[in-house]
Amino acid sequence: MKKLLLLFIIIIFLSNFSFSQCPSWTQKANFGGTARYGAVGFSIGAKGYIGTGIDASGFLLQDFWEWDQITNVWTQKANFGGLKREYAVGFSIGTKGYIGTGDDTTGQRKNDFWEWNQATNTWTQKANFGGTARDVAVGFSIGTKGYIGTGDDVGGFKQDFWEWDQSTNLWTQKANFGGTGRFSAVGFSIGTKGYIGTGDTTGGNCLNDFWEWNQATNLWTQKANFGGLARERAIGFSIGTKGYIGTGVALTYYQDFWEWDQSTNLWTQKANFGGVARQMAVGFSIGAKGYIGTGMDASGIRHQDFWEYDAPSTAPISVCLTTVDSFSTKNIIVWDKPVSTTIDSFRIYRD
Repeated sequence: MKKLLLLFIIIIFLSNFSFSQCPSWTQKANFGGTARYGAVGFSIGAKGYIGTGIDASGFLLQDFWEWDQITNVWTQKANFGGLKREYAVGFSIGTKGYIGTGDDTTGQRKNDFWEWNQATNTWTQKANFGGTARDVAVGFSIGTKGYIGTGDDVGGFKQDFWEWDQSTNLWTQKANFGGTGRFSAVGFSIGTKGYIGTGDTTGGNCLNDFWEWNQATNLWTQKANFGGLARERAIGFSIGTKGYIGTGVALTYYQDFWEWDQSTNLWTQKANFGGVARQMAVGFSIGAKGYIGTGMDASGIRHQDFWEYDAPSTAPISVCLTTVDSFSTKNIIVWDKPVSTTIDSFRIYRD
């Protein structure tokens, strides 16, 4: 009886309040290099990395920077080992980072592939990417294997998909991507599954399809279409069993941000990206946090801001009070337990 009475009181209290969604995005220290777009990014442990790209003057870049999640400080590391470039792909395996493909200063598409050692801060060239030289492809890793697929080469938009084995330094062609050939798509992995979605097929025909690749069976399966409007040049990353896609461009520039649940195959719109709408930004995750930085907006301005996304499902509920109808504005509501909290964890203080 007491629990029912307490629940009734809580409902009455809540009915007198209106709430706004708590912020999910927090701006962090600006990227340490110059503003740019078309860069690559990945994470290793509690560190994030951004490098290469094209700056506001149209110059290609090869600088490479490390961000420390604990200190919120950027530190320049050894320049990327290959030629300056834009539109490359990047991913990490263990304590090593990888960058390959893209366009060089002459506009020539590349197929070289480089490894960065976090312990020694050195770059080593590895076996060239197994497919044709290309730009705006997709890259991600699963376990000790790296993957690159789709993209744009001199012959058109690609559908091939390749696996690189870190232990043997060999490329092996896998089953072609299940959707149509495309460029400027997004990709990420969750467990032993890889995902590719969105992109462009003809230089203006943007897509919103979304596909899953099973590492064990080498089969592609179409999943629920991306929840937002069709687009290209978006960002994608994963946190736990959830995938995320946001920003990008089609008829306009976007700042919406969407979550895909691997268990339900459903898309849910989340809080808009905290910065301005943009394309060709960099996105990656560290633990339970996601990150987006750099990119170019609709005015052609290159950016160096850097933002952290706190997935609501991984954080305690924090109720944001906006108005109070019948109580003092000094009332404070505290709910300091995870989502599975009991009623006894809910407290109301009145000052």
